[in-house]
Amino acid sequence: MELRKPLDILALKAGDTVSKKNLNELIQQSKIEGSAYWAGEDLKIGNTPQQGINWVGALPECRAVIIKSKLGSYDKDGWDAGSKEFYRYSFKARSGQVSQSEKANKVLINQPQFGYPILLFTEQKFTKRHLIWIFEGAFRVSELEDTCVKLARLEDYSASNEVRQQEAGYLEGGRKYVSHLLIERNRDAALAVKKTQPWVCDICSKVFSDRYGVEYIEAHHKVPVSTYSESYKVQVSDFALLCPNCHTAVHILMRTKALAYSEIKEQLK
Repeated sequence: MELRKPLDILALKAGDTVSKKNLNELIQQSKIEGSAYWAGEDLKIGNTPQQGINWVGALPECRAVIIKSKLGSYDKDGWDAGSKEFYRYSFKARSGQVSQSEKANKVLINQPQFGYPILLFTEQKFTKRHLIWIFEGAFRVSELEDTCVKLARLEDYSASNEVRQQEAGYLEGGRKYVSHLLIERNRDAALAVKKTQPWVCDICSKVFSDRYGVEYIEAHHKVPVSTYSESYKVQVSDFALLCPNCHTAVHILMRTKALAYSEIKEQLK
């Protein structure tokens, strides 16, 4: 496929191929006003030199992240357990040290918070002069490790941009807060707690259906992520059920004041 504008990347389907020359030209010339690839300030493709990762639009709420991965370049890079549903991708390091503040790493760490798709390309060689990128599909961050991220395939990545606006405005705390979101969005854990507890807000004690006529509740992960060991398994008792208003307030106070859930609960009651 020939990419002519930055948004063409979002129209790719898994298995589509793009020449390295075409993708490189798009990335470089999308920044140059008046070039054939220019589509406006909001669609410039940013990058850090020689790091295989780019982003469409302005940070932190970019349109998409582009990963170009050469299998074998890093020990941990590649498909997880032979399945094409999960892919491990290494954080960029300088002198063996990973910096969370480096843009190439930060766009990965922030993905669960902002919900943009991660578009994965892997290299395919036909001849020394004919190199192409294969589009493997759109992914999200499912796990954060010290030296890499684990990416999980998005079947319908248009839905990944429907991120709660309340979460998108808070950046302080970075990786710790993102780890909290990853746990809280664990569907199995959320379903389990909703099956075992009455749907009454743990803070305001209101029942959503009494006011709005429909059943609804949200699961909040109340145990500080920093207290976990690597082998810790999330328990149903780690969650509290909250109405949307209280849940939003809890997240704001977590982000801005770094308070524990018990402190926030006492403050809001």
